[in-house]
Amino acid sequence: SPYRVYETLHEMHKLGVLSRIIPEWEHLRCLVLHDLYHIYTVDEHSLMGIRELERLRMGEHADASPLLTQVMREVDKVELLFLGMMMHDSGKGLGGGHSEKGAVFARDLAARLKLNEDDAKELEFLVRNHLVMSHLAQRRDIHDDKLIREFAQLVGTTDTLKRLYLLTYADMRATGPKVWNNWKDMLLSETYLRVTEAFARGLEPEDRQERIARIRERVLAETRKTRGEQAAQEFARFAESMPDIYFLTTPETLMADHATLVRQAREQ
Repeated sequence: SPYRVYETLHEMHKLGVLSRIIPEWEHLRCLVLHDLYHIYTVDEHSLMGIRELERLRMGEHADASPLLTQVMREVDKVELLFLGMMMHDSGKGLGGGHSEKGAVFARDLAARLKLNEDDAKELEFLVRNHLVMSHLAQRRDIHDDKLIREFAQLVGTTDTLKRLYLLTYADMRATGPKVWNNWKDMLLSETYLRVTEAFARGLEPEDRQERIARIRERVLAETRKTRGEQAAQEFARFAESMPDIYFLTTPETLMADHATLVRQAREQ
């Protein structure tokens, strides 16, 4: 749903429904972290992160954080971002290495929700690496080209970069009222832009062709299922004419429509 995600999840959590759907989340209920930064319990912090993302999407911080607002409004598959926010601290309270433990929970959840291979990997990546961008922006030299390139290679795609950027922001914003500030906004935004430039210069993930093939196969199968064989063949012809970058930057839900638009334009 595009609206009231936080309110809905919060009610589900209060009623005990959420942990029945996601049992990996139950141990977070009223879990207190004894540190200088977190002022909310882990369950409340995770849900408040979703609230912050929704506020961003509604434009409540457009003046103070225009880049974050823009990225939030253009990011694809926002449900992966929300799931990543819910699960990012799911490994806490179970000993050290909460990011790795949470990544295992995220993998299990993705399997139960029957996410496709790429979306499942994306969710697992976001949970495992939810602290990396904050560390890079605040503690490393973001003007080091080698460092930025290595981080871009870790992230892999611009879509993943957008979600990690937004997740990092929401995690910090939902920690406490004094954690997020203009200085951190500037550092995080500059890091995002530097990595975006690295992608623009031609940096690409190693499994580029494999990822493109999976995307084409998914869209072809969905088009055949929902629109019939003729539309599937139309998309297959359209896909052959498109460059690789199209499949890496375009929402899958729009590709069949684009194929139809191209065919209609040629018939005129």
